[in-house]
Amino acid sequence: MLSATPARAHGVGGRTDLPLPLWLFTYGAAAAVIASFVALRFLWPRPRLNDAAAGRVSVSVPAWLRAATLIVGRALGLASFVLVFIAAWWGSDDPSENLAPVALYVIFWVGFQLAAALFGDLWVLVNPFDTVVAAAQSIRRWVGGGGGESTGQTERRNPAQWSAALLLLSFIWLELAYHDSASPRAVAVWLAAYFAAVLAGAAWWGREWLRYGEGFGALFDALGHLSPLSVADGRMRVRAPFSGLAAYRARMGSGALIVIVLGSTGFDGLARTEFWATVVRARTGWNLTLVSTVGLLFVILLMGVVYLGAMRVMAATVDGDLDDLAATFLASLIPIVLAYSLAHYFSLLIFEGQSAYALISDPLGLGWNVFGSVGHQIKFTVVSVNAIAYVQVGAIVVGHIVGVTAAHDRSVELFPRSLAEASQYPLLAVMVLYTVGGLAVLLGG
Repeated sequence: MLSATPARAHGVGGRTDLPLPLWLFTYGAAAAVIASFVALRFLWPRPRLNDAAAGRVSVSVPAWLRAATLIVGRALGLASFVLVFIAAWWGSDDPSENLAPVALYVIFWVGFQLAAALFGDLWVLVNPFDTVVAAAQSIRRWVGGGGGESTGQTERRNPAQWSAALLLLSFIWLELAYHDSASPRAVAVWLAAYFAAVLAGAAWWGREWLRYGEGFGALFDALGHLSPLSVADGRMRVRAPFSGLAAYRARMGSGALIVIVLGSTGFDGLARTEFWATVVRARTGWNLTLVSTVGLLFVILLMGVVYLGAMRVMAATVDGDLDDLAATFLASLIPIVLAYSLAHYFSLLIFEGQSAYALISDPLGLGWNVFGSVGHQIKFTVVSVNAIAYVQVGAIVVGHIVGVTAAHDRSVELFPRSLAEASQYPLLAVMVLYTVGGLAVLLGG
């Protein structure tokens, strides 16, 4: 920073006019990740996250309070889903006058990721799909006198998360690749298709499948391991932030789920660059969708290849199994998922999120003013351009440092000290590459 002149070290304006030069951001971020790796070698000689994940402060939650919270949460979740679906299907065609797009892409997608990392997996409290499935099972038992899910469903249960990865990919495709993603009707069609697919999955594999086989449920559960709060056996525990990563256990397909989300934010950054503008040029409609789909899948594949390449080197270093190691160290990518999401969508949440306040009074764009908030204007001065840049860089740097820490903790738990350090060099290279590449694409775009 001492080498930067005052003229280059201050800036105002858009994404490329940064408070510090881009090269300084990227070099500094890479240095921070490497420095954390060196510090961990001396200051973190034994595993600590497993013990910390249990929590040191425990509070008993009364059964009546748990039941009341669940009832209120499920009612709000189902009502919100119905409202958004009605607005998307029958409301105004103009995205700026319809609640559905901002509710889905901003409040739900971005807001719930952040909420899961701060407060735990809140999706289990409001999940409208689980509410509908539970109600259907109750009705079936009441009508038929049965005892619950059939034996066939129990035998068909599949612990893999491939279905979650594919379902989440459908949402990401709609958001980033489809040429008219802001259209309320497109949102309505996707909501209907997703809802039908989830109900089919629950009918085939059972209600428990919703916890790991439904896309958002699987993602929010993973992000919930970053939270300093956890609830189990009727008790709320306070634990060190991100210590819950030690308790994360990957299933078949979990790697695809995590890499898809990582790749989605990578493509979102790529789509804002001049390079991508040259690629798509004047393409419109389904031609644009096709090119964007190929680009999205390519970035996702690239993210996966980089991670698996590092795991292959690690497997050769410690003489271990590639699949086992890839699953074991997958938790180290979860902080990066949150970091990329916060970096890419922070300004969207702050600014576009305000529009939900106005739209909630007229969700269908029919001229209502239920809560008197229709005239609310977005306050673009609530956060400065510099603050946004610092949040973006800080999120990516901190996310990768946490990832390095989680990987180090797992390595000293599994391997002798001499091997533990050597095993982390491939992952360190990945973290530095993700950090520099993420910043270059995000801020340089």
